[in-house]
Amino acid sequence: MCALQGSFLHRKRVSTTTKDFLLHTTAIANRQHTHRATMAGALVSASTGAMGSLLRKLGAMLTDEYKMLKNVRNDIKLLKDELEVMNAFLLKMSDVEEPDEPTKLRVTAVREMSYKIEDNIDKFMVLVVDRESCSPEARGIRKLIDKCNSLLPDVKTRHKIAKEVKDIKNQLKEVSDRFLRYKTDESSSMPAKDKVDPRLRAVWRDATELVGINGPRDELVKWLNEKEGESLRSVSIVGYGGLGKTTLATQIRANLGAGATFECGAFVSISRKPDMKAILRSILSQITKQDNAYSGLDDIQLLMDKIREFLQDRRYFIIIDDIWEPGTWETLKCAFVKNTCGSRIMITTRIVDVAKFCSPSNKDLVYEMKPLSEADSKKLFFKRIFGCEESCPDKLKEASKDILKKCHGLPLAINAISSLLATTTETKEEWDRVRHSIRSSKAKSDIIETMNYILSLSYFDLPHHLRSCILYLALFPEDELIGRQRLVRRWISEGFIHGENGQDLMELGEEYFHELVNRSLIMPEEIGYDGKVGYCRVHDTILDFLIAKSSEENLCTVLKKQCKPDGIVRRLSLMGTEDEEILEQLDLSHARSIGAFGDIKRLPPLGKSKSLRVLDVQGCYELQNHHIKDIERLYQLRYLDISGTGITELPKQIGELQYLETLITSYDLCELPESTSRLRRLARLFVGPDCKLPDGLGNLVNLQELGWIDALKLKHVEELGKLPNLRKLKIILRTDGIEGNKLVQSKEKLVSALCKLDECGLCSLSIDYYLGEKDGEEPFLPALGCIHEVRVYGGDIFWIIRWLPSLPNLQKLYFANPKKIEQQDIEMIGLIPNLLELSLPLYGIDDTQGLIIRCKGFQQLQSFVVYFSRMGGLMFEPGAMPRLKELKHHCLKEKPKSDAGDFDFGIQYLSSLAHLTVNLFCIDSTAAEVKAAEDAFKSMAEANPNRPTLMMTINL
Repeated sequence: MCALQGSFLHRKRVSTTTKDFLLHTTAIANRQHTHRATMAGALVSASTGAMGSLLRKLGAMLTDEYKMLKNVRNDIKLLKDELEVMNAFLLKMSDVEEPDEPTKLRVTAVREMSYKIEDNIDKFMVLVVDRESCSPEARGIRKLIDKCNSLLPDVKTRHKIAKEVKDIKNQLKEVSDRFLRYKTDESSSMPAKDKVDPRLRAVWRDATELVGINGPRDELVKWLNEKEGESLRSVSIVGYGGLGKTTLATQIRANLGAGATFECGAFVSISRKPDMKAILRSILSQITKQDNAYSGLDDIQLLMDKIREFLQDRRYFIIIDDIWEPGTWETLKCAFVKNTCGSRIMITTRIVDVAKFCSPSNKDLVYEMKPLSEADSKKLFFKRIFGCEESCPDKLKEASKDILKKCHGLPLAINAISSLLATTTETKEEWDRVRHSIRSSKAKSDIIETMNYILSLSYFDLPHHLRSCILYLALFPEDELIGRQRLVRRWISEGFIHGENGQDLMELGEEYFHELVNRSLIMPEEIGYDGKVGYCRVHDTILDFLIAKSSEENLCTVLKKQCKPDGIVRRLSLMGTEDEEILEQLDLSHARSIGAFGDIKRLPPLGKSKSLRVLDVQGCYELQNHHIKDIERLYQLRYLDISGTGITELPKQIGELQYLETLITSYDLCELPESTSRLRRLARLFVGPDCKLPDGLGNLVNLQELGWIDALKLKHVEELGKLPNLRKLKIILRTDGIEGNKLVQSKEKLVSALCKLDECGLCSLSIDYYLGEKDGEEPFLPALGCIHEVRVYGGDIFWIIRWLPSLPNLQKLYFANPKKIEQQDIEMIGLIPNLLELSLPLYGIDDTQGLIIRCKGFQQLQSFVVYFSRMGGLMFEPGAMPRLKELKHHCLKEKPKSDAGDFDFGIQYLSSLAHLTVNLFCIDSTAAEVKAAEDAFKSMAEANPNRPTLMMTINL
């Protein structure tokens, strides 16, 4: 049984957000291609453990800067050489999908040893580096030891380091000798069983077993049969594994075959490592209907020539199933003649930019697979087990509902679980057992293994550095909305991201994030008009696979009720359901990451977690100050996030955390300890607007991101100008409460500091401007090129509006609670040269006339949010906002009229509009009046030549 559901995206009507996302991910893919070759030596990865990071540290220790350790340099060199061999072994084994048990044991032993060795080296690196007097320039592994000669303690410390190195050598020898003793010949290993690709079942599945296929199939068949222009056209079906792409393609082929609309055709499946000769031979055999005639033909060029010759004057239909990379299509398309017979090619793929690459022209199509609707999910699930939903016993309905929720409309998952339940006793206890064991080995069956096989194809197609990044998502709960920036910052602190030649790690990490979206492994949420994804979720079925795989690699540990984890805990996820006794007994001495979620009320003791790099308790509102009382002893900590908690104080000794890179505090934190100014490696600092900052802020010379700072109330505002590496700054400007000369001086110092930052390369300055009684003149800030975002709160805005057009790079502008907005204000805002986003309340406009958006302004604007507008309060002229992609019209509170003409805002004139969102309040309105409002907006959307999507909410 299988099921399908999707959305039809014609190239001329494809949503701009989707199109921008395709362009965005394609650009990323191009950069990724050149970057992959350097990533085998990533710092930390699921494949090689800490080996990459360890080798870099050992390499640094062999340089002249570490000459005080010359008595152990030979040992360090031998150690490094041995580890390089082991690293090569780990990299090779990471691409073996089903290694035998001895190989698994050896891989595990070597990988775990890499972590253990790095932990030991980190301990004596702390001895070597004077944490309190480290020079401002000390950044990175090599610069970390710049002043090694003067910082080495006494002879006792050097002896301790030498002893550690020798102990490590002995451990390596022991592991090597152990596996040498039990080495077996490869010929003695049991041969792996040949597996049949489960996707082949979709090719021969009976159409009567399918659910939800008719609509998508008929729509695509209709397009394929069109003879407009008669030229060769292609359709790409894209979606993550298990959505039914192959099944849909197969049913379309069967439908077209019945109609005899094509003279010949072929269906070929592509593996991750395609055999081009075999594929071309198969195509040639199918189109000529001569099964064995070309079995001996091995010349690729000759095969292509024969295919082209046969297809020259025929209308053909070719299906290329499961393409993984553009290069495969680049080769295959050479075999297909671009004739004028109305020929068609269909491609299926999991990767967005591959779909775009295969169907690039306006005549081509992209069909984006979507999960099943709730109704179709139920139909598919119950049809396999009971024949229909009505036949399901009441005692099993609760378990059924929960199981379907976990499947999230994924046909492969629904089929797998329903097939398992079809052979299970129909008792509540048995179904509950299956429901609760879906993620455990108890639920294993051939069908569940099939599901894992499909997902493993996507996993093993990933480069090594992305495998670590995707497995890391096993630490997040089901249905968790995961912020892009939060995830990337954690990847950086874990050592998963390694840039070359000063690459910005945040930018590189965001490329990784979008590549995972591009490969359909994570589900994007909140896609912006520019194609950037703000958040993601992980499908439950994929999450199950990630949890199992990360456990196998010992990358992540997710605690289960009444179950103590086996082995060493490296990265721990706490969901609030853990047994307190087990939590207390956990050995976290080797843990590198602890993440907590939800209403968790306690953390395990942190004092002994000396290897901890990441502590993320974002949103755990039950946690209090005492829960983090020992964090100043976690000398390896890189990332600390206590936002959304009840923590109001940080330990006074927070400055001891000399490796800390990211610090995100709660809004209730009133003050940062004075020792914070000693955090020389701190790159990202985020505090609440009322948090008092310590003196010596300028000592944080490695700071790259800082927010939110109440700048005019900052005690030593001039310290901001001493942050040469700052790239993103978010400030608040509030003049209320600052008197006379003090306000003048604060403004002068702030201007001086911001000008210095602008000269040093500050990329983005965001300003929250609160207009008070003293703000009756133009802003005191100069028109800095770094000002990218301005939010204006309250007051008379006429004077600030005259300043805004002078800002050359202002991209985002938001207004809240302005006293009044007039036509001349709108026209002045329209003059801002590079404005991309605008949010504007219109409740202060003149009731006798509306505001008009004319064709001369807003030439670059792409997103416009308007709220508190009355009906007829806004009108777009023809040619207005020529690049606008997204319009959100909120809170139209006035009673709608029955005459649809009253609703004509000119939305049809927005030539680039892709998304129209309307939140309409119809207080005391009749059903006819509400329908008239709905019809009016639908009419405007349909009249727009770009055919934008319309999302409307009616509030009665």
